[in-house]
Amino acid sequence: MKKTVLKFLMKLGLYPHIRFTYSPFKIVEFGEMIDRADFRGDERVLDIGCGDGLQTLLFGEHVGHITGIDVNSSFIADARSYAAGFSHKANADFEDRPLEKIGFDADSFDLIFSVCVIEHIDNHEEVLQECLRILKPGARIIFTVDTLETIHDEALIEKHRSDHHVVRYFRQDTLNDLLTEMGFEVLETRNLFRSELAHQLFIRGIKEGFNFGRLRCTSLARELAAAEAATPLEAAGTFLLVVARKPES
Repeated sequence: MKKTVLKFLMKLGLYPHIRFTYSPFKIVEFGEMIDRADFRGDERVLDIGCGDGLQTLLFGEHVGHITGIDVNSSFIADARSYAAGFSHKANADFEDRPLEKIGFDADSFDLIFSVCVIEHIDNHEEVLQECLRILKPGARIIFTVDTLETIHDEALIEKHRSDHHVVRYFRQDTLNDLLTEMGFEVLETRNLFRSELAHQLFIRGIKEGFNFGRLRCTSLARELAAAEAATPLEAAGTFLLVVARKPES
């Protein structure tokens, strides 16, 4: 039933839309990533850990072609189905294999996105190294990861780790060092969800689930964005946003 409804909403031009989601965190996070993409409109883009592809298609509206990858074949089947109904707005294809097994050509992507996925990957260093290989010289990767630096209750952290299959939580300094050692040029690392409102909402999400209701989500996202804007950038965050690029030479 859900897939049928979503396809109908696609025909009406109402879906996918980032505000048609269940989490205010996703709305704010998506906006932060889009703000840093600086699209030309003809890019070849990769989305790592794309799930059912709906956010991939939203990225795809801005570029020439986007490929979404995910190891979950069921998600990819859904993504391909949604992409067929959204082909008038986004040129997209999907792969249900790990990035390092696909064998994309070197220097072939203009931009790579990954939305809170790297922390779930055991061989994240291998994946990031492959990203460096397939990016064109000067091209960027924009990604987010969980840090949970605003959560101090070890039981809550462990519940989040277990429920969401987190392999590791990243920190700004160690991630910067890792990317630099690999050969990336780190352009920006920013703590996301630094505010007290974000802290309260995230604790609620760990305890009760991150479905805040589609009808309430947009207003919560506005409140969250305002709270973030009023919180110092140097404050600890629950997520980390990273922008890095492959050197020109």
